[in-house]
Amino acid sequence: MQCLRQTYARDFGQSKSACFRPTRTLPQSGMKEKTIRRRHVPASKSASGITRRGFTIVELLITIAIIGLLISIALPALYKARQSGKLSACRSNLSQLGLAMIVYADQHNELIPRGPVCTGPFDFACADVATNQLWIGAENEPHPKQPNGLGTLIESYTRSTDIYFCPADDSNNLEEELPRIGSDLDAYGSYTYRQLDQLPARNRGKLSNLGTNLVGDVPVPVEALALDTNSLGPGPLRHTNHRAKKVNVLYRDRSVQTFANKLGTFSIPLETFASPEKIFTRLDQIFVNADYGHRRDPDSAPQIETEEDP
Repeated sequence: MQCLRQTYARDFGQSKSACFRPTRTLPQSGMKEKTIRRRHVPASKSASGITRRGFTIVELLITIAIIGLLISIALPALYKARQSGKLSACRSNLSQLGLAMIVYADQHNELIPRGPVCTGPFDFACADVATNQLWIGAENEPHPKQPNGLGTLIESYTRSTDIYFCPADDSNNLEEELPRIGSDLDAYGSYTYRQLDQLPARNRGKLSNLGTNLVGDVPVPVEALALDTNSLGPGPLRHTNHRAKKVNVLYRDRSVQTFANKLGTFSIPLETFASPEKIFTRLDQIFVNADYGHRRDPDSAPQIETEEDP
């Protein structure tokens, strides 16, 4: 269809041509003719005059795939950074506990903190047993409602009770155990404290010189005071920090070292819970490993000989 052009003049004396398309009439019976005019619908434009258009399905799928790829790359890095932060916070807790022990020893003739005196061979909530117990509940007949282990520092030597709980405690001890301190129930923290366990009789418990153990024919100076708890026992006896993959160890000079636990060097394995004797022997071995690790590789520490050994 040809375009009919008409020239017209504006007030400024300029001429401009406009294009009009001819109209078409549709005759209808008994009605006036109706005029139909075709109109051009302009494309959507932005304020800058650039024509807008939406995403195609392919472009949208590509965008989603790129975002998913970026998330898959970022999440492991964020998780690793988060775990590293918890490991550092745990180290800081142990360092603060080490400082509290130094202050305690300064006021108690150089002696390290310890729980109540043991009353017999089956008294497990006492000073001679390494433990992560902080408070002894009312049902413990020999020592009802008394602090034990690191719990002896709570009242006078630490400002915050949060430092007794590792941020990477897999058993959520902070929420469950903290309210029990001072109550009729037993309360446990995140760190296993040796107390007087595996300490030679001479100058027993003096922070300045904890002595040396002879393991087999290898002398091992006593250096470790506390470490991350890693018990792989059944049910409620399972308690780990850092998923038992890393272990922080506090030494008597207040230094804190972090070790990989790939070989289970600092763990109490499940089969150990067959008898209490095996548990105590394993605890002793863990602290020997920690002592040895102060200067050397804890994985190569000498092993305590037992009656089952050939």
